[in-house]
Amino acid sequence: MKKIISIISMLMVIIVIMSACANNKEKQPPKTKNGKILIVEYGDFKCPYCKKVEENVMPTIKKDYIDTNKVEYQFVNAGFLDKDSIVGSRAGNAVQEVAPNKYLTFQHNVFANQKDENKKWLTEDFLDREIDKLDITSQQKSEIKKQYKTKNSDAWKKADEQKKLTEDNKIDTVPTVFINGKKVKDPYKVKEWTKYL
Repeated sequence: MKKIISIISMLMVIIVIMSACANNKEKQPPKTKNGKILIVEYGDFKCPYCKKVEENVMPTIKKDYIDTNKVEYQFVNAGFLDKDSIVGSRAGNAVQEVAPNKYLTFQHNVFANQKDENKKWLTEDFLDREIDKLDITSQQKSEIKKQYKTKNSDAWKKADEQKKLTEDNKIDTVPTVFINGKKVKDPYKVKEWTKYL
């Protein structure tokens, strides 16, 4: 009987150790459907530090990696700096949905015209002007405006999803950048991004 108890105890210890080892495995980095390197940037259109990344890093990343189809880039709009941040997030999502090849232009233009983060400026009037600047059809512009202003549209749902994703991943500062699941220590320097590219 003691032998059986001893064997059962040993098996229990082995199971506990194996379970602990399985839980300690690193999460696999996100993979794109086409196997490209995945860049995920958590940001907010009102964030002045995100604007620095847009001005100083994104031109190189866009030219050398996005435009050459080497990476997939995703901007997760945290939408947490103020109430109008979420409006900007909805508009960005609508552009991504209706005219995805113009999204980066929209993102660049919003950051280029960024105002004081402590003031409400990411308004429908501002966003409509930025949408009107895009080189797309009038019908696309109307569809983008309709989507981001319509409650429970896909653009609204995606903004809510992005906000939840930000919370779930405990992102409390923006910009935060991950490349294939690895956090970029200093997102303000191109060389820190290219370490993972």
